[in-house]
Amino acid sequence: MTESAALISACNIEKRYPNGVLGLKRASLSVVPGEVVVIVGPSGSGKSTLLRTLNGLETITGGEITVDGHVLHERAADLRRLRIGVGMVFQQFNLFPHLSVLDNLMLAPLKVLNLNASDARARAEKLLAKVGLADKAQAHPAQLSGGQQQRVAIARALAMQPKVMLFDEPTSALDPEMVGEVLEVMKQLAAEGMTMCVVTHEMGFARAVADRIVFMDRGEIVCEAPPAEFFDAPKHERLKTFLRQVLKA
Repeated sequence: MTESAALISACNIEKRYPNGVLGLKRASLSVVPGEVVVIVGPSGSGKSTLLRTLNGLETITGGEITVDGHVLHERAADLRRLRIGVGMVFQQFNLFPHLSVLDNLMLAPLKVLNLNASDARARAEKLLAKVGLADKAQAHPAQLSGGQQQRVAIARALAMQPKVMLFDEPTSALDPEMVGEVLEVMKQLAAEGMTMCVVTHEMGFARAVADRIVFMDRGEIVCEAPPAEFFDAPKHERLKTFLRQVLKA
């Protein structure tokens, strides 16, 4: 994998907080177009921090990050322009409660991409059908289940036609019976070739969908490997311990 071919390139990035705590320690990650990279590790290992640095939600204190040609660590970085091409789905759904589902999807294409109302509506309706919620266009978020709200959040991110999608533990706030419906949408996106970075505790999803799995611990990328090697032939002792804990019956 060459750096020039990468859509995302993070090189030796560090995140030091004002209290001196080092949240990320020389973490390096490259993601090529069409690749699905899943990031796993124990709580507090830096997974979400790493993900959030990739669209400038967390500023780095060392190293370099380039996403689709945008250099994030430069003072003059145009984060607004960057985020047009980087979709983000959070643990919480962050939908606008006073807007209908359809209006949630239309808002950014209208305001940021300057689409006309007809085109924005057509795009929103197509995406709601894609995530299985065509019949919920006029509903408000409070009228939806958690799984439905997260599917709307995914559709809203897709409405900007991003080049890469970042998912920060998208199922962690859901009741167990709702997890599957969100993961199915994500599996569909992966099958269609969407470039994705996913922080998750869902090991079955990681095994089935990831091209590569990254294991983090204490702010460091400890190791990374394809799913078969990661789960069936782990080489690092910290990873072996982690897998014993998360895969035990």
